Amino acid sequence: MRYVFLALSLLVTGCTSFAFRNSGKGTAPSELMSRDAMVNIPGGTFDMGAQNAEPDEYPPHKVEVSGFLIDKFEVTVGDYARCIDAKVCRKLPEFDEDENAPELTTPEKHPVASVSWFDANKYCEWVGKRLPTEAEWEYAARAPKMEKFPWVGMADDTRANSAGSKDGFPKTAPVGSFPKGASGYGVMDMSGNVAEWTNDWYDAKWYDHSPGTNPKGPEAPTGSKVVRGGSWTSNGDYLLRSTSRVSLEPNISNDGVGFRCAADK
Repeated sequence: MRYVFLALSLLVTGCTSFAFRNSGKGTAPSELMSRDAMVNIPGGTFDMGAQNAEPDEYPPHKVEVSGFLIDKFEVTVGDYARCIDAKVCRKLPEFDEDENAPELTTPEKHPVASVSWFDANKYCEWVGKRLPTEAEWEYAARAPKMEKFPWVGMADDTRANSAGSKDGFPKTAPVGSFPKGASGYGVMDMSGNVAEWTNDWYDAKWYDHSPGTNPKGPEAPTGSKVVRGGSWTSNGDYLLRSTSRVSLEPNISNDGVGFRCAADK
């Protein structure tokens, strides 16, 4: 029941499913393919998972991760629009807007949401990158201090964009709006704003037999992909913790889920 609840907590703001079709082969702009806006994460070993948390975060286990690059910011509406214009990425579904929500002054700087896993994967391929593995994502969020959250200390409205308007944003915020919530290596918005797709298939018991070096999730499809990081719809700290895991079908999109890309060095 817990996994159903977590999935629903991300989907309360609306969802849709669809069959993905690539509609073009436009070349990505060089600035989107550049590694300059990515954070260099050195390789290392860490305890992935948590001792006293949800069952799918247990047991904590040693994982060695090779060095990699990861986007400092979540992919924005503006960046994704260029992929649509290139006729590579599909146009995103439109959800009913809250008539009481304030009009965004810089919507292009907000993280793109309402993207399926297929959308996210297609964009990352277009810019010569890839989606991060679940292990890479957690390592980038927690290293080097390995705290409960990407930052040191507890969650509060100055560190992440979560449910409610106390943080100053009723829905998403422009990427990088919460510098106090940066990870130890300076990766932004890894808790809140939008939850993020990873490359891995989801398995609630994966940590019982996960490889100890560069795990990439189950080889065979399980029906759901791993989503990490919580979002602006998240209540409480359990979805904002860096070890929290959520499963979501890869063809589902909703306005609480986005992504960032990674790359090999």
